Amino acid sequence: MLTLRPFAPSDYPLLASWFTSLPDVVQWGGSHVPYPITHAALDVMLQEGQSQPPSRRCWMVYRGDTPVGHAQLAYDWRDGNARLGRVVIAPGERGQGLGRPMVTLLIDEAFRTPGIERLELNVYTFNERAIHLYKTLGFTFEGVRRSSTQAGDARWDTGMMGLLRTEWQAAAAPHAG
Repeated sequence: MLTLRPFAPSDYPLLASWFTSLPDVVQWGGSHVPYPITHAALDVMLQEGQSQPPSRRCWMVYRGDTPVGHAQLAYDWRDGNARLGRVVIAPGERGQGLGRPMVTLLIDEAFRTPGIERLELNVYTFNERAIHLYKTLGFTFEGVRRSSTQAGDARWDTGMMGLLRTEWQAAAAPHAG
């Protein structure tokens, strides 16, 4: 069973250790996150959670007492949207089937939040395993921003996916009760 724990400065060294190259960091956090990841960059992410309402919330994902992942939700309160992002499973924990329960926790968290009607995410189009996982959880592939991100000398296409609260509720209804 996985649980979410608020991300804290004490988690910075562990999270940063999961990334060994600029492309790793860009795939996780986008082209604006520096490599190596700095405490200042992580401080900014946490500070975004201090506003009321928060513009971003960050978690470490635990299996028992072991940190196995990290994920974030960013919020557009005016339009009722949340963006799932910066999802990563610890290198030593990959391939153990943690992606589905981890993302499910974040979807539940997003839709437990009053006023959030849409959850969206960006995923690089070469990340076929992630795209498959998101589709099996009900996300719809909505389009591609071609050559939208630079990672060193490479340019990557970004896929956009979305899930509506009503779609998530309908998928969960057969399992309720």
